[in-house]
Amino acid sequence: MPSSVTLALATAVFLVTYVLISLRTIRRFPIERPGVAMLGGALMLLFGVLTPAEALLAINLNVILLLVGMMILVSGLEVCGFFDLVSSRIASRAKSQISFLTWLMVATATLSALVVNDTVALLVTPVVIRTARALRVNPVPYVVAVAIAANVGSVATEVGNPQNAFIAIRSGIPFVVFSAYLLPVTVACLAVSIGLVWLVFRKEFAAPIVASAVPPVPVQRRGVALTFGVMIAVSAAFLASPSPVWLPLVALAGGSFVLFFLPFFSNVTPRALIAKVDWGIILFFIGLFIVLGGVRASGLSNTIQDGFTSALGGRSGGLVWLVGLSALLSNLISNVPAVLLLAEVVPQNSTQLWLALAASSTLAGNATILGAACNVIVVQGASRDGVTVTMKDFVKAGLPVTAATLVLSTVLIALLVPA
Repeated sequence: MPSSVTLALATAVFLVTYVLISLRTIRRFPIERPGVAMLGGALMLLFGVLTPAEALLAINLNVILLLVGMMILVSGLEVCGFFDLVSSRIASRAKSQISFLTWLMVATATLSALVVNDTVALLVTPVVIRTARALRVNPVPYVVAVAIAANVGSVATEVGNPQNAFIAIRSGIPFVVFSAYLLPVTVACLAVSIGLVWLVFRKEFAAPIVASAVPPVPVQRRGVALTFGVMIAVSAAFLASPSPVWLPLVALAGGSFVLFFLPFFSNVTPRALIAKVDWGIILFFIGLFIVLGGVRASGLSNTIQDGFTSALGGRSGGLVWLVGLSALLSNLISNVPAVLLLAEVVPQNSTQLWLALAASSTLAGNATILGAACNVIVVQGASRDGVTVTMKDFVKAGLPVTAATLVLSTVLIALLVPA
């Protein structure tokens, strides 16, 4: 039975961790969320809330292995020039800015459905900026569009983003069932997003483009063919998997295959592939898993669950209230920690609520730059290439997109998924 002292310590660590996660700086000192999460996990151990053995058990290795495997696959495509090739093809076929915008958002959303959206956003952003400059158009609207499309597209599958991967493994919803319900939701939300982004930036999109200015890109075709072939095989295995428990094994097998064999088909080294993996999100998950393990061990989770259960207002109002709480928390503390927290109150057998949590937490992340890690990755990547995306630039498109897609997705889930 946890003591009152343990409960108090766990509460303090939990609150400090989540408050710091919601901040970006303290008196001009930058705060990195992986560091905050790892610090929170370390404090749970130092204060004796968890033993080292309990901390290890709190880490969901299925989620970690799934993310690592998918990130290695994406790294293989990136180092071989696949993303440069896709962007170049889209730009060369674009007859106008609206054409470029549409194909860019469709391509980004599609890739984000197949692999983790954070990695897609990281790799696509510099390519899009180079292409926009070559076309002599303002890159800012396209940077915002990439973030929005990456978030929207990732809703469709269990491997589209980190929070979906966690929900899949926690809920046990099969890959095919998850996508059968959320793919139509994603398509509808993407169409609305494209229209709203065009409407918001219509003055910028009115300028003509110079298609002939797009430079050729170097591509290691044998490496792309190998990695893309593995990606197709992994996707087919996902579809054939009877349970999400197989997803980490399939992803890790695919990533390991690329890690070992790609150097034989290209000039890429295994070290280069490993360096491309976003280890920050892996550490972020590990730290949060340990923090929430301490929350459960101390008894704090029962208090949180009672509070959320009361706020949900019972069975009839569960869907709308969960979407509202998810949208609010996703913009306060980002969608990954929001999902890990709200997962404590979603009934294990409620497919509708799990899917609503997946869709709402991801779509709500489009409201502001801080709403999702994907947005931060895109904006920071753009700044490294000399393109400044202000909060105003992002919010004027992201906020209406969020409002429209949250309403649309909630209505569609209520209609399509049995309660």
